Amino acid sequence: MMTIEKQIADTIYTRINQLAQDMVSLQQMKRVDISPKYGLDDSKYREYGQHELHQLAEAMTANNPPQFARYITWQRSMLRGHLVPDFFVELQLAAEQTVLLSAFSSEYHPTILKFLQAAREALREVDNSSLSFLPDTGLKEVVEPYIKALLAGDRAEAADIIMSAINNQVSIRDIYLGVFKPCLYEVGRLWQTGQITVAHEHYFSAATQLIMSELYPLIHRQANKNGRIAVAACVAGELHEIGLRMSADLLELEGWRTYYLGANMPAMSIIEIAGEKKAQILALSMCLPINGPALRALISLAREKLGNQVKIIIGGYIISADPVYAASFGADAAATDAGETPAIAVRLLGG
Repeated sequence: MMTIEKQIADTIYTRINQLAQDMVSLQQMKRVDISPKYGLDDSKYREYGQHELHQLAEAMTANNPPQFARYITWQRSMLRGHLVPDFFVELQLAAEQTVLLSAFSSEYHPTILKFLQAAREALREVDNSSLSFLPDTGLKEVVEPYIKALLAGDRAEAADIIMSAINNQVSIRDIYLGVFKPCLYEVGRLWQTGQITVAHEHYFSAATQLIMSELYPLIHRQANKNGRIAVAACVAGELHEIGLRMSADLLELEGWRTYYLGANMPAMSIIEIAGEKKAQILALSMCLPINGPALRALISLAREKLGNQVKIIIGGYIISADPVYAASFGADAAATDAGETPAIAVRLLGG
């Protein structure tokens, strides 16, 4: 029997555009005098409304109020970083509550209010967005100049820093997990808090991927193939692929033959290549909850078409951040970071 949370989630997905528009109408009615001051016109409100409804629907699907609360606190930090006052977050929640209570009959109201109340309670907690992801120990002497070079737009210098570390016997695995991973998280935090622009963030990600490409020949030379095969792909709509690429490369370091398909892959194409290559592991990545339905559909299709032929590992930032949400997809396992993927794959295959 479908849970009441899942019923709410399905209805939100079906009516998300109209619900978001209704939220916009309420918000603009209350703040028509100052909304333009912060660049929050109808289209921006609608975008935020749709994101928030997607987040709520996914949290409902997993019956996981803390998941939605975590997004609301992230949204507050992001808006603060872009000089938007905190009251916009409460305004959004109030509009969302009014619209949803109007859209659903009274039997659904307690569940809706439970999730929204969890978000409001989380807003009373301390904002931790000022905490850096950069390590104080370990590879600090590589991390600090690397992030500084790329934020200054010097990809050549950043590449030299990484190759120098490799020449000093720092392993590729340690570069991936001890340098690239914390730096990428930190750059995301700097954008969230308004300290850099989205252009800086995209440049950093693109440059890091290019440097990873320069390391791939070393991975190929170091790997001793063990005959095991994995296919790695981001679900349709998902454009964040660096974590998945790290997983694929680390699998290769452990001897796997990997077919890395990258971002935004159609479900049937992933299934077809997994069947064609007789993959034993299907590694799937998703960072944004808006792509949750696509991941569920892909896993269901893989079970239907491939049966027990392949084991499914899922990962991505939102997956690693919340075990309850990760479990809601019904995969064989979830990786909390790229470094876990090889060991999980071996365990699933009985190694």
